[in-house]
Amino acid sequence: MSSIRYALLTLLAREPLSGYDIKLQMNSRIGPFWKVGSNQVYPELSKMEGEGLIRLQGTEQHAYRPVRKLYEITEAGREALIQWTLERGGVETVRDDFLLKAYNSWLVKPEEMAAQIEEVKKQHEERLAAYVAKVEELTAMLDAPDSHDPIASTISVVEFGIQYERLYIEWCEKLLKKE
Repeated sequence: MSSIRYALLTLLAREPLSGYDIKLQMNSRIGPFWKVGSNQVYPELSKMEGEGLIRLQGTEQHAYRPVRKLYEITEAGREALIQWTLERGGVETVRDDFLLKAYNSWLVKPEEMAAQIEEVKKQHEERLAAYVAKVEELTAMLDAPDSHDPIASTISVVEFGIQYERLYIEWCEKLLKKE
């Protein structure tokens, strides 16, 4: 099964959602660490429904919007997600265009590269601030520290993002000192 399906099941395991809601949550909840094109969501939902991994829970109709289909995960979908979650994972490959640019920094004037580094550092500082705010928001929603609460697992992943952003910012600062 493709990783997009596991991403969809991940969201649907938490609550029933429409395709539109899934796209929103893909951008806000898992977008920082897992991307999917919006044109992939609806075809995958249809295939997954046909395979019995999800089912149509119902529809919502608002006067000024098209009908929204709400999907929920089935027991087969939940079991597939659990099995995938427990599978041994491999080490991910990082594909970061700026790392490749930094690798080639010897080709450009130091002050030109410094401007690039500053811009990238700023982007990571903004993302760090967003992650810190998200952890505060989620922590306020958490009733008790329970590892079986979806909010607790979300917090742990966002905390990884915080550590990653801090590391990236620190690395940019070291590069700037060398320039």
